[in-house]
Amino acid sequence: MDAESMGIMNYCAVVYGFKDKKVVDLGSYNVNGTYRPLITGEYIGVDIIPGPNVDLLVDSPEFRAIHDADAVISGQVIEHVADVPTFMAEAFGALKPGGTFVCIAPSEGPPHDYPVWVRNYDEAALREAVEAGGFEVVACTTSQHLPWKLCCCVARKPEAPKRTRKYNMETRKDDDEN
Repeated sequence: MDAESMGIMNYCAVVYGFKDKKVVDLGSYNVNGTYRPLITGEYIGVDIIPGPNVDLLVDSPEFRAIHDADAVISGQVIEHVADVPTFMAEAFGALKPGGTFVCIAPSEGPPHDYPVWVRNYDEAALREAVEAGGFEVVACTTSQHLPWKLCCCVARKPEAPKRTRKYNMETRKDDDEN
């Protein structure tokens, strides 16, 4: 993680209002930096293996029980993920309705194995992955700083469906649809 990524995530935390909230960092293992200092609320670091900056493992019952995070953040992780639908489902499941998801990934630059490297993500690819995960994209931008040209996608988990009413012609009353 570099200073540019830290700056992008700090900007998102302030602008999208989750700096002082409950935040899950998906892929939090501290390889060369962590977003933990940016979050002044509850920070929960989650990864696939234990290590520095990891509070919970992704396959743990404790992580699976989280459904009320205000934000899920993930920086420089998705390019190392082979099973993106599962990754998105994990982010989606941890968020409360209306919660914010921020995903930062390189759009350019050389492969960097840790532990594996799958691909870079330009705006179209990152937007497609996030939308396929059920999120509503709010913004998707790419920096011009080499070598990575970081792409940042900000999205929201849709709010719970509202109750709707339907007029029943036989009873001449409104019936609940759901």
